[in-house]
Amino acid sequence: MIHIPSFMAKNNKPKKQSASGKAATSKAKRPSLIRRVLPSLLTVGFSFVVVIGIGLLPARTWLAQRESIADTQSHLDALETEVAKLEVQLQLLETDSEVERVARQNFDYVYPGEESYRILPAPAASGTD
Repeated sequence: MIHIPSFMAKNNKPKKQSASGKAATSKAKRPSLIRRVLPSLLTVGFSFVVVIGIGLLPARTWLAQRESIADTQSHLDALETEVAKLEVQLQLLETDSEVERVARQNFDYVYPGEESYRILPAPAASGTD
C-alpha cells in the first residue's frame, strides 16, 4: 500500500464541528501571516540598507573628489593666467628699450654725461614755529 501524505490526499469529508461551532483545527497551529513574512521582510530590509550603505560611501567620496578637482582646476586656471602675464612681461624685458626704462626708473642709471637728481618730499610741518 502506498502512503500518501495528508496534505496531498483528497479529503472531501466535512470537518467536525466542536460544541462552540468552530471547525476543529489540527494540533499544530499555522503561524500567522506576519510571523511567516516578517523574517523575510527584515532580511530584505537589512539587505537594502547594506546595499545603500555600500553605495553611499563611494558616492560621497566621488562627490568630494569632484569638488576637489573643480577647486584644483580653478587654481590651475588662475596659475595659467599668471604665467601668461609673466611671459608677456618676459618678452618685454628682452627688448633694449624696456631694459633701459627699468634701469633708469628703478636704479637711477644715466648715460655718460647726464646727471641724476633725486627730489625728496618736503618735511612734514611741525606744530612749533
